[in-house]
Amino acid sequence: MSLVKEQSIFLLHVSELIKKAAELGYVVSGGELYRTSEQQALHVKNGRSTTMNSQHLKRLAIDLNFFVENPDGSLKLTYDVEDLRPLGDYWESLDAANRWGGNWTSFKDTPHFERREGLKTAPKPTEAQPIERAERKEGLEPITIPLPSRRTQIIATDVGPRCPNKPEDVETVQRLLNISSEKGEFDIEDKKLLPDGKFGKKTLGAITAFQRTVLGNPTPDGLVKPAGPTMAGLYNSLPTGVDTTFLSLAYLRADGQDVNEFGKRIAKVMANRNIDTPLRQAHFVAQIGHESGELRFREEVASGQAYEGRSDLGNTEPGDGPRFKGRGLIQLTGRANYREYGRAIGREEEILKKPEIVATDPELCVDVAGWYWSKRNLNTYADQDDLTTITRLINGGLNGLEDRRRLLNRARSILDV
Repeated sequence: MSLVKEQSIFLLHVSELIKKAAELGYVVSGGELYRTSEQQALHVKNGRSTTMNSQHLKRLAIDLNFFVENPDGSLKLTYDVEDLRPLGDYWESLDAANRWGGNWTSFKDTPHFERREGLKTAPKPTEAQPIERAERKEGLEPITIPLPSRRTQIIATDVGPRCPNKPEDVETVQRLLNISSEKGEFDIEDKKLLPDGKFGKKTLGAITAFQRTVLGNPTPDGLVKPAGPTMAGLYNSLPTGVDTTFLSLAYLRADGQDVNEFGKRIAKVMANRNIDTPLRQAHFVAQIGHESGELRFREEVASGQAYEGRSDLGNTEPGDGPRFKGRGLIQLTGRANYREYGRAIGREEEILKKPEIVATDPELCVDVAGWYWSKRNLNTYADQDDLTTITRLINGGLNGLEDRRRLLNRARSILDV
């Protein structure tokens, strides 16, 4: 990849990092982006650096200033490693080539975020420390739960009394509590929480019941932190493969009926198309999730008139644009593509005559996504964790890249990959 492309990807990631910082309540100001060789030499001379090899010289590093707003409206600059760790973890989750200075073993340069060009191997996760559960009343020894490497990212901020309680985080916790209760690990009042993303008395009661019964904590606080003991305990409820439970966690916007209808079919297609590693599965789930609005749309919402006369799609007859608009979990578009898919499954005449069945038949709706994935050899790029290339090959551009990355990170967090 050229240096200019590396720089472009780096700046896209920086913009997402700044958005994430704003979500976490930080006020961000720009620091240093580009550094000349003369400036780097001065840093070495003054002891601020030990090498002339800096990513700042390549425009692949940036230092940002993060401020916390005080009650009186004044701003306090923070360099604290633990305060900024959620941002550092988020930065490194965006791409295997990204590095945060707060994870360095020597000098902790917390404002520093960089990209290392040509790097394809994912960074080794920071070793997680075991979290001790409170001692159970029965007198057993405290139980330790190793904190998974990526699963701390499944919720962004704390859930509980006087916490941010972002709806997506609350709903994730609600669903995990329901799964744990369904396994018989503890009881929820009225048997089940409504996963509506609203933190209230019932959700608080379920959290404290989980802490008391499952974790053996005699003084539960109702608090769920991304890397805390309650979240670590809830990880035991996470599915290990792609099934309806997984999809209900990965696609919070999906209707339960759609999850149940598509769950086994998605698993079957992945098995048939060798989408058989957690990383491949995470990428596939992210792409079909974005393309279908998290299983809510089986065909393109637009009329398809924009495709009328598109000879590159094989739309050569009047009305072909609307007739062969996007359908399926990865939207099949254009007469030529419908013909090719129909021929591949031995139903060419039927599909050209009734193209809407790609949306109305749930088997075809999922199968066409697997067919396209295999046709474009997307497993190869999934193995390289190359979200950008996969998106280009599906979309023709980078439309919806941020949402695809959000879904990818969520799927990876659930599968711990």
